[in-house]
Amino acid sequence: MARDDMELTDSGPELVVLIGAAGAGKSTWAAARYRPSQVVSLDGLRAVVADDECDQDATADAVALLVTIVNARLSRRLTTVVDATNGVLTERAELLSAAARHQVPAAAVVFGTPLETCLDRQRHRPAALPGRRWGRAVPDSVVRNQHQRTLDSLATLTAEGFARVVRVG
Repeated sequence: MARDDMELTDSGPELVVLIGAAGAGKSTWAAARYRPSQVVSLDGLRAVVADDECDQDATADAVALLVTIVNARLSRRLTTVVDATNGVLTERAELLSAAARHQVPAAAVVFGTPLETCLDRQRHRPAALPGRRWGRAVPDSVVRNQHQRTLDSLATLTAEGFARVVRVG
């Protein structure tokens, strides 16, 4: 498994699936390495469909839009980065299926950010605004679960079909 700054290449199109808990640094990492048009953010798509990137009730609609965008970009053989926690095998399977359908290799970028760092970052994020159910701060129990799923995924990513697995942090 490659480590840290990923040895990214411009050798051709690629689906890059970010995997990590809330607060792991996925969005920051992607923004430093890719053009905004290449990054498909689940939070950003929640904002598109619900005017609130934190609205968890909008997740199903945002995921449907994410899959549509990923398929459209891959059909054009464009490098596409999926910025979401992606900690569940079934979420990754749908993305890998799209990559295979369009004959584009997929890389998993796994964020090994320490749990305490992720939790601390949540403490500095805004809580829900008045009248809203959700804020940017993710509950500790959710972050702990996401972090564990990220660690658990390391054992299966190659078998799932990722051409490359890279660990950051």
